[in-house]
Amino acid sequence: MPILHRCAAFIFAAGFTLATASAAEEPVTTETPNADLKELTDPTILSRRIFLETEWNHFKDNSNIIEETLGAMWAWRVSENMDWAIRLKLPYKVRFGSDNPAVNDLGSLGDIKLATGTAFRLSKTFRLGLGVDLQMPTGNRHELSDNFWRVQEFVAIGWDITPWLSFSPSTEYNQSFEEETGVAPAHFLETFVPLTFILPHKWAVSVGYENKVDFQNENYVTNRGKIQISKELEKTPIAFSLSAKRDFDAGEKEFQVNFVMSYFFR
Repeated sequence: MPILHRCAAFIFAAGFTLATASAAEEPVTTETPNADLKELTDPTILSRRIFLETEWNHFKDNSNIIEETLGAMWAWRVSENMDWAIRLKLPYKVRFGSDNPAVNDLGSLGDIKLATGTAFRLSKTFRLGLGVDLQMPTGNRHELSDNFWRVQEFVAIGWDITPWLSFSPSTEYNQSFEEETGVAPAHFLETFVPLTFILPHKWAVSVGYENKVDFQNENYVTNRGKIQISKELEKTPIAFSLSAKRDFDAGEKEFQVNFVMSYFFR
């Protein structure tokens, strides 16, 4: 398991070094106008926050998977124009409602994810982000776990076109490197292309196109559309976001809905 050791060592070494060197400094990217409203669609914005996310996936056999994720991200200023962050996600999954009597209702811990990344401010309106995410097969029910170790490398661009419009495309390359017995490996590329419109009174609307290229399935491409509405409270550092996405192609999933509540540390 040399890859696992290298990933874990990289994540924890980076976090320890930056925590001891820069814990008192606020991240540069939190200075971006309306950063709290843009962060969920812009990986180049790093901030200190905790969040609770509810994800609902509905499938054609009327089954549903609801995933509740408690997460935290901590970010530091490394230099005048560079930030670093570590993010942890702890999920719990529930499956219910299938028309197939052989598919039982059940719930269990999901696959924990640990990520680290950096963001560079190249100008007042342009940012670049890079990072790596490690997924671990911690689910205690194989039906609700991917049942493999997976590493994801991602790159993102953030461009504030105007004070009220931002463009933040990103790409994620995913590959499993240790699968449990009988589990097929995963190897795919996902691309996200969102536009975020900032509205008065701390509201925002994002629309976007996403796709997934599955290299394990003859390079099959899945296309989907997404819309998201976000609101930040006026006097409290809390933001809410509701999004919905749907595949344009034939597939098992009918739709996906996400609701995220975030508390930002100032």
